[in-house]
Order: sequence, then structure tokens, then C-alpha cells
Amino acid sequence: MRKLKKYLFLLIILLIAAVNFNIILKPLNLASGGTQGLAIIISHIFKITPATIILIINLLMLIISYFILPKETTYGTIIATFIYPFLVKLTSNLNFLNISDNYIFILVILSGITCGITGGLIYKLGFSSGGLNVIALIIRKYFHINIAITNFILNTIIILLGYFYFGIIKGLYAILVILINSYIINKILIWKKRI
Repeated sequence: MRKLKKYLFLLIILLIAAVNFNIILKPLNLASGGTQGLAIIISHIFKITPATIILIINLLMLIISYFILPKETTYGTIIATFIYPFLVKLTSNLNFLNISDNYIFILVILSGITCGITGGLIYKLGFSSGGLNVIALIIRKYFHINIAITNFILNTIIILLGYFYFGIIKGLYAILVILINSYIINKILIWKKRI
């Protein structure tokens, strides 16, 4: 029963992440790192749906995870590999936010907090959301480097790519999302209570 609750919680977290992607990150073109950031950039360039791009990246990372990471992490990654892109596709028509210049800063902060909470809880559960997060888990396993630091470095590279496609303002907003995200993930990971 405990495992069932754990997987159900994972699904809820993935749904929240997908909604955050479709109502804030994608409409604002915030290539704020990770698979989501790459999906926004690649979708902009090649006109492929973000859900398809996320699925392809997640499948590649799933294969790597299977051979390198613990099996339970891989099982969690299996769920995220297929369910997260499905949820991104399912929620892709959500556009109930009226995004105006007056609220962009607040939305960016809200998105960073949401990314941090969802990412941190997924790690705390012992899973990976799939995608490029698998790289962070592998680096932690072999080099004992904090996940938040690894994610920050990977995300910075993606943000720089986004800067070239979406401009400096969007790049700065994406950096703010990552800073908030990394801080919250780190706080959740050092939180002693187990989920």
C-alpha cells in the first residue's frame, strides 16, 4: 500500500509539473533548463510538439538509467518517461492565464517555486522525472556532486541556448527560474523527514 501511495504521489507531482510547463514556461518561452527547456527550444526551431521531444529525450535517458541507476529509480523513470509527456500533451490547451507584462515577474517566481517543489519531491521519493535529471543522478552516484549543482550547470547551458532564440530578457527570467528551482530542490533534499 505504501508503494502504491508513492506512485500515486509521483503522478500528482508530474501533473503539476505538466500544468506549470503549459501555462507558464511554454507560453513565456522560458527555456529554463532540463528536458522542458530543450523541448521549448527544439519545438520553436523545428515545430515539433514539446510532448514528442520530451518523450524522445526521456526514452534515451531511460535506457541509460536502466544500465546505471538503481532499478527502483529506473521504474520511477519509466513512469515519468511515458506519463509526463502524456500529461504535457493532455494539458497543452490550458491557457487560462492572461499573461501580461505586469505579471510576468510573478509568474516566473511561481514557476521556479513549482519546478523546485515538484523536482525536489520526485528526488525525495527516490525517483527521477526522467530526461536530463538522469544525468544529475548518475553524476551524484559516481562523483558525489550535489544534484542541485549538476542541474544548475546543465540548465545554464540550456538557458544560454534559449537566450540566443528568445532574447536576453527571457534568458534572465529563465535564470531566475533555475535559481529558485535549484534552491528549493536542495532544501527539500536536505529535509530529514522521509516521504
